[in-house]
Amino acid sequence: MRNEAYLTRQRRIPKARRTLRNVLHAVTVCAVITASAAAAAVPVQADAPSTTVAPQVMVSTGLAARNPFEAWFVLDKASDPAVPGYAVPAGATVRFTFPQAFTPRPGGSLESVMLTGWAQGSIPVQFTVALDARDPRTVVIHFDQPIVPNPPGSPGLKGIHLRTNEINPAQSGDYPIAVQFIEAGPLSGTTTAIAHITARPVPNIAPYNQLHPGKDEDWQHVAAGTEATLPVDFLVTLPDTSRSEVTLRAAPDGMLTVLSDGRPIGSITTRGVPVTLTPQAFGPGFSRLGIIEVHVRAGTTRGNAQVVASLDGGTRSVINLAVEGP
Repeated sequence: MRNEAYLTRQRRIPKARRTLRNVLHAVTVCAVITASAAAAAVPVQADAPSTTVAPQVMVSTGLAARNPFEAWFVLDKASDPAVPGYAVPAGATVRFTFPQAFTPRPGGSLESVMLTGWAQGSIPVQFTVALDARDPRTVVIHFDQPIVPNPPGSPGLKGIHLRTNEINPAQSGDYPIAVQFIEAGPLSGTTTAIAHITARPVPNIAPYNQLHPGKDEDWQHVAAGTEATLPVDFLVTLPDTSRSEVTLRAAPDGMLTVLSDGRPIGSITTRGVPVTLTPQAFGPGFSRLGIIEVHVRAGTTRGNAQVVASLDGGTRSVINLAVEGP
C-alpha cells in the first residue's frame, strides 16, 4: 500500500515518472541481454557416444543364448593409440540396463575392465561395479578416479569390458542395452548398444598379447622392407569342445590357413599395402591352448597394412601396421 501511495503522488511529476519508466525499461533490456549472453556461454552437452557390443576376446559364450553375458562395449573412437579416447571425470557413473529378456542370476560374476582400445589394453583407474539395488538388470559403474587422455601411451577410454550375472535370452536376435553416462562431462547422456545374441557359442579368434607383456602388437610402425618388431599372436577359442591342437599352414597365395587337428577352420589374410606373413611353429603346449603366431615383413610400399584373422562361422580380428620409409 505504501508503494502504491508513493506512485500515486508521483503522478504530479510527469517528467520524473517518464524518467523512471525509461530507466526501468533500460534495466530490463540490459538484464535480458545479459541473461541471453550467459545462456549462450554455457556449452551444450553432447549426447552419449555411439556404442557397439563386441565379443570378449577370450571366450566364445559371452553373447550366446542361455549363457552369462560377457562382452566389450566399444565406444566410437579409433583403436589407434595416437587417437585420443574419452576423458572421464571422477564421480562419473555409467549404467547398463538390460532388457527383460535377460535373466539375473543370483551370485553370478560381476566384473569390469576399462579399455584403451588396444588388444587387451586396460586402464589402471579405481572404480566400483555393482548391481542397482532396485533393478537387478542394471549394472552400475562409478569412477573414483578420473581418466585423462594422454596419447599415445595412455589414449583414454575407448571401451568397457563387462562380465555380468545376466543370463542371455533363450532366443537368438538383437537386444538393445541402454547405456547411460551420468555426470560424465561431454559423455553425459544415454545411448543404445545392440547385443547380437547367437543361438549357440561361436568360434572366436582374437589378438593375444600375453607373450609380450606390456607391449602391444596392434598399430606397430614398420620400416619398409623390414620385419615388425613384435610378431602378431592370436588366440583361437573353439566352443563346445576342449581346445584342439591349432596350427597354421602357408597357402599358395601367401596367405595362411588356420587348422584344428589338421582340419581347416579359418584363415589369416592381408589388406592394404603388401606385407609377407610367416607362421611360427609352436610346440604342443601353445598349440593345445590355441595360440598361433605370425611374423610380418613389410614390403617396399609405404602405407597402411592389415592382418585379418577369421574363423569359419565365427569372429574376425584385425591387426594394423603402418609401413613407413626406411
